[in-house]
Amino acid sequence: MKTTKYKLMALDVDGTLVNSERVLTAPVRDALIKAQEEYGIRLIIASGRPTAGLREIARELQLDRYSGYLMPFNGGEVYNCRAKNPIASYLLPEGIATELYGLSKEYGLTILTYDAEHILSENIGDPYLLKEVEITGMSPKQVANFSTDVPQALPKCLIVGPPDRIEALEPIVKERFAGRVNAFRSHPSFLEVVPEGVHKAASLSRLLERLDYDRSELIAVGDSFNDLEMIQYAGLGVAMANAREAIKACADYVTKSNDEDGVAHLLAKYLFNHHDESPYTVEEFNSLIPGTLMEALGIRCVEVAKGYIVGTMPVDNRTAQPMGIIHGGANLAFAETMAGYGSLALLEEGEMQVGAQVSGNHVASAMTGDTMRAEARIMHRGRSTHVWSVEIYSQKSGKLVHTARVLNSILKRR
Repeated sequence: MKTTKYKLMALDVDGTLVNSERVLTAPVRDALIKAQEEYGIRLIIASGRPTAGLREIARELQLDRYSGYLMPFNGGEVYNCRAKNPIASYLLPEGIATELYGLSKEYGLTILTYDAEHILSENIGDPYLLKEVEITGMSPKQVANFSTDVPQALPKCLIVGPPDRIEALEPIVKERFAGRVNAFRSHPSFLEVVPEGVHKAASLSRLLERLDYDRSELIAVGDSFNDLEMIQYAGLGVAMANAREAIKACADYVTKSNDEDGVAHLLAKYLFNHHDESPYTVEEFNSLIPGTLMEALGIRCVEVAKGYIVGTMPVDNRTAQPMGIIHGGANLAFAETMAGYGSLALLEEGEMQVGAQVSGNHVASAMTGDTMRAEARIMHRGRSTHVWSVEIYSQKSGKLVHTARVLNSILKRR
């Protein structure tokens, strides 16, 4: 087992762990499994979703095998995936749901809650409720009367509707139920109501105490206001590039967006790769592109360090075959470019690099309109040769499209 000062990682789901299409991409999934398997990191999936809406993610990340946790309802429950049972649960006081139901009716909004498998509401055709169906993957179930047909002791109620009405209702709920509930917007159209004192950081604090970890050993990653406390609480608080500006301002580090595999990028930077800073900047590398094949193909460098480099290339009329599929030759040129840049960042004074060999394997296809993302890592750094491994992914689907091995010769300038 490899060592690291971080022992746990808490991850928000929507806007963080999954992309805009709510897909857990292969690079993110594989990076998180590697973090668990090779570094002993214990994952905590901390989300506003109900427990049932997190089960598929738990399965994909093998949380039962690696002793991970689910923290649904914004910390309203803590679920041990290995033991398959909740170890903590916090409920709204009786009567709150009925009062919230009355307020939602007054403002022309829809209120909902959950049972083990369903979203419960009187108005299951509400388009805002259907958005929650899409997010959680849970089916809606109609109740005749919300105030009498659902349990009164609930982990969470969610009021949904037009953003202007939700914004108007939020301060009223906070004032009327002060000291009894915690109310906040996780989305412009969603007002979440959970028990007082329940938020992600509070539940993380209790879990860390139970497991005998210090918060300095925790990484927390999120994008929205319901993630703010845990980002501030963690030893390493991370905001996504797509996060609200107020969240970014409170974070220790801002990673790439959820559509750019930001969680995988974070792990590469802080856990897997301890690369020294490159002597050249991204801007300096990109200044070499005009007038070259790289410009013709639309290749750009987006990240560089010693031994690690990332770039992008569009799938368009310049790089696609006539039927609209990415051209294998374009991927080979992309891989050779990234490895060449990587070797430039490793050269000693008086040295130069020349590409000697590139070989690749086409694993999958990508279509026009996609963007290729290449990650190049040094495999061997000798006095006369550099060997690079380059993996090229579809940025849209997250699938691995191409793998390449590049050999660069390192020569002395004459």
